[in-house]
Amino acid sequence: MDSEPSAIDLFCGAGGLSEGLQRAGYDVQWAIDHNESAVETYRKNHGNHAIQGDIRDTDPAVDGPNIEQGELDLVAGGPPCPTFSKIGQSKLGSLEDRSVDDDDRNMLYLDFLRYVDHFQPSAFVMENVPGMLADTATVESDTVQESLPVGVEQETDQHPVGEEVPVPEIILEEMKSLGYSADWFKIDAADFGVPQHRERLFFIGRRSGKVLPDLERWQTHREPSDREKEQPMQVRPELKEGADKAQETLDTCSTSVLPDFEPNRDYKHPYLTVADAIMDLPPISPEGDMPPKRATEYQLPPVSPYQEWARDIPEDEEWQEQPLRNHEARWHNHLDLSIYKLLGHGVGWNIGQVSTSLQPYRDDVFPDKYKKQNPAEPASTILAHIQKDGHMFIHPTEARSLSPREAARLQTFRDTYWFPESRTNAYRLIGNAVPPRLGEAVGVAIRERILSTTDTDD
Repeated sequence: MDSEPSAIDLFCGAGGLSEGLQRAGYDVQWAIDHNESAVETYRKNHGNHAIQGDIRDTDPAVDGPNIEQGELDLVAGGPPCPTFSKIGQSKLGSLEDRSVDDDDRNMLYLDFLRYVDHFQPSAFVMENVPGMLADTATVESDTVQESLPVGVEQETDQHPVGEEVPVPEIILEEMKSLGYSADWFKIDAADFGVPQHRERLFFIGRRSGKVLPDLERWQTHREPSDREKEQPMQVRPELKEGADKAQETLDTCSTSVLPDFEPNRDYKHPYLTVADAIMDLPPISPEGDMPPKRATEYQLPPVSPYQEWARDIPEDEEWQEQPLRNHEARWHNHLDLSIYKLLGHGVGWNIGQVSTSLQPYRDDVFPDKYKKQNPAEPASTILAHIQKDGHMFIHPTEARSLSPREAARLQTFRDTYWFPESRTNAYRLIGNAVPPRLGEAVGVAIRERILSTTDTDD
């Protein structure tokens, strides 16, 4: 299509999905989230078209964007559904003193569908956790019907009352009842150029036609070969070949490491790794002496193409002139630091596996792992739980957990992306975000497969 496709972002958080959609060529015109810090972060990076509010209390015709029905190209969003997530279940039960059954956030997808029903976009995409695939719900015609948008009838003849039905099937039936062809896709962010293994579920729907984009066909990266694994970082070629062709080789290499999205690529690049993503950032220390607790300046030039991309240095600036934000170490007690040092790269222990003399936490309340990230592999999934402690996200070479900026790098946020100075807020916003690179991949697939005026079968 000639003009930028229009989109809105529901449950926008810090703006990861909007960032990806904008990279994919979309004009994101409106966004909403209930969290004040999330909306502040979104506005700092994307503008004032985001509003703060509980979507359950909004009327899309009154509170939503001024867009006529049928004129919107894409409704996007990730309704928070912690009860569909295994980690969400353990945290809700142990930390918040509430039952998982009492948590109503697993019904927020219905508000997403309310906006779809009102605006009748050409397409929609809803992101969620893959734990939903293992979840079931009991069909209760009265309660389900009350929760559906006005005018939508639940197809109860397919599933008798009292039957246990997989949650994705229920959601797909409700999407189809709005007049959309829809399906879900489970993908790993690492396959799309994110230096992190992060499995996510995407529901995609289109108002016309029946064929949907197969997201797996848009992958750009793959598991490396044994020979490729021997090189833990994709070093900028000019560091090997000399500075005379530095810019030329850098441009070529940057394009190859973060290639454009196109279906059925002839060549897929090896996964981006933790080393590719963060090892240029200066050392920091929980003790705050030497190295310092916070670093505000880069000490080295970027040494991998991904790092060059992440720094996003303006053409008229040198790397030494660029400020470094959100790179601060959190405090750790000496017992945690000692355990961190014991771990090898990529090694993880369940807390209950640590000897009782070193056991700092009850394993029945905190079933988490200590895990040191492997520099030669993509990171493990960055979660919002990183705001509580960093045991699952230990730096590969320093006895500390990852800084917010390092976590943001692993999520494919560039260093110029603004996050709050508060580490707790920054960690939570980063961990909850859709990786922009993944949002871009999905956005390109939808744009080319559904919204293009030259739509043909792949």
